[in-house]
Amino acid sequence: MTAPPPPPPPPEQQDKMRQADNSGIVTGSKPATVSKQYPQSTFNETKVDRDSFYGAIRTIFADSVLKTQLEQLRKQGSYEAFKLQWHPSYDVRPLQGAKARNDGIPPSLFWESDVGKWVEAACYFLMSGEASSHKAEFDAAITELVNMIESAQQPDGYLNIYFTVVDPAGRLKNLRDMHEMYNAGHLLEAALAHYQYTGSRQFLDVMIRNVEFFMKEVGPNEGQIHGYPGHPELELALFRLYAVTRDQRHLEYVRYLLNERGVSRPEYDNFYHHEAKLRDDILNNKVEYQQAHKPIVDQENILGHSVRAFYLLVAAADAGGQLQVAARRLFDQAVRGKMYVTGGFGSEPSFEGFHEYEHVLPQSTAEGGCYAETCASIAAMMTAERFLADKLDGSVRDTLELAFLNAALGGASLDAKAFSYANKMATCCDETAFRKEWFEVCCCPPNLSRTLGLLGGYTWSANVDADNKSISLNVLLLLSATRTIPLGDGVTATVTMKSGMPFQGHTTFEFAAPEGWSWDLHLPSPGYATDVTVSVPTTADNGFLAATLPATASVSLDFNLPVRILASNPAAHDLLTVTRGPIVYVAESVDNVALDERFPHFEGVGLTTTATFTESEETLEGVTVTLLTSASGDFKHLDRWDLNQGYTVAKPATWSPVEDKVTLVPWFARANRGGAGRLRTSFARAA
Repeated sequence: MTAPPPPPPPPEQQDKMRQADNSGIVTGSKPATVSKQYPQSTFNETKVDRDSFYGAIRTIFADSVLKTQLEQLRKQGSYEAFKLQWHPSYDVRPLQGAKARNDGIPPSLFWESDVGKWVEAACYFLMSGEASSHKAEFDAAITELVNMIESAQQPDGYLNIYFTVVDPAGRLKNLRDMHEMYNAGHLLEAALAHYQYTGSRQFLDVMIRNVEFFMKEVGPNEGQIHGYPGHPELELALFRLYAVTRDQRHLEYVRYLLNERGVSRPEYDNFYHHEAKLRDDILNNKVEYQQAHKPIVDQENILGHSVRAFYLLVAAADAGGQLQVAARRLFDQAVRGKMYVTGGFGSEPSFEGFHEYEHVLPQSTAEGGCYAETCASIAAMMTAERFLADKLDGSVRDTLELAFLNAALGGASLDAKAFSYANKMATCCDETAFRKEWFEVCCCPPNLSRTLGLLGGYTWSANVDADNKSISLNVLLLLSATRTIPLGDGVTATVTMKSGMPFQGHTTFEFAAPEGWSWDLHLPSPGYATDVTVSVPTTADNGFLAATLPATASVSLDFNLPVRILASNPAAHDLLTVTRGPIVYVAESVDNVALDERFPHFEGVGLTTTATFTESEETLEGVTVTLLTSASGDFKHLDRWDLNQGYTVAKPATWSPVEDKVTLVPWFARANRGGAGRLRTSFARAA
């Protein structure tokens, strides 16, 4: 058995480790010092203002959602499943020898990941001093779950409910489909959060033994399975494990998993084809779904399942070198040609993934698809953060913010009692945009919970240079929060940010450090902002504004948030979308009843490029938002629009003004107020 990891080092040693891990420098008044730390380990230095926009949403999750999700886990059966007793769900689409089924996978195949993400999220909120009204209940549940997980682990370190109780013969027979390594990754992330929250090594040691099991069974040596996870996740978790253990074998193992993916060997062209033949199973030649068609460094086109792709890129970005270069190439392509205007990803519902070609981004089922899974946008956020941890880039920061504020937050209702798995840009036919309380495969709700739980880690990164008494602070998200930064020997510095974002472009900062210290500050200069001003001298730096400040200072950042009408790439449909700042707007039937009745789902309704909007403030389910209302005639409808004919003799398209004033709401706030549940995000360009 491997020796357990040492306890976390004291703060002053952590500061030195921060410096040692720095890499990637951009130019500015002073070079930006970037942080290779993880948001999961630094979030607790930040306290988000509970009365702010972001704080209000976090409070809902802390006070209500985590408890609801815990109840759902108990109802689902996953909570008790680690007792390794039979559950009725195991009779649904059972497996034999891990062979793939044509009618889908067992609903219980992912239960470890559901539990792991809940434990991780609960630990984050509890560490932040939130969820206090449920602290006793959550602490008891976490303790019980960890004890059950430990008892479920097999003597050799194997840990998986389904292939211990239901299909023992299928153990490690199907890495492509069966998620054993994926589940392990989420449990490992939960164990790291539990270790940070409690200081107990119990859960972490369980997962280290599980990692040791995989290192023994799956690897490059003779007698091992020369494979890798069908659903990436363990890879990114292993990098975080290495940051705690500093065990070089953990680093070497994750590099093996990344470098082996998509490799052809003399005995077979692809590992997934090889293992399928061994179990006499469906070959499934389309290994692009698992990003296994080529080695990562040779991939030029981001393909396959969107969440898998981005989880893989998170790890590849962390790996550095050519893997990081490939990850950035694929990420840039995804943003450039395969991203919805909301920061959503995945236009192919049949496999929850990317279209082969760029700019194929249908709005609805009737138009050819649209999926945009909540988890895919969260995974894109995670990928963007890893790039920003290596080198500041304003365009990457803007993508992180876009995906979070629209596609990710839009995955939950404003009261957070219902969730969406897919997030279509428009409804059609009998479809509505309403969310559901839970899903058979419920990866998205707890994923959003853990993302909000560690929001402070996404907000900014900090590095301390004790020798030169300098603090480097890189602000990534503008929100109201205070960060306390340890400087060593029990001394701290603080920065308090007050922001009206995402609806008001005024932000102030108060800096306080001991005498003799200084701050190297990088503020975002968003691509959507105009008339950007800062109260101190700054230097433009790749989408950021750099400044050097004394120990105590006050800074204000101001910019305008004009309404912008964005046009899609002409290689795709010629569509227009209304945005303001980082927020994307959508038309809903509940606000535009008459227009939706005449043109259901707003089909045949177009928008002019010169449209103007008035702004109004409204509180929806406790969250204050800015609504937009068009002038009369700025939206138009097509004449001679006959759905009963496939083709007619061509005539010039004529648009007639819509006399209605059309109201638009923030995309994340859609489908919260009843009505017919119909909506549309992007509109045809009207003449």
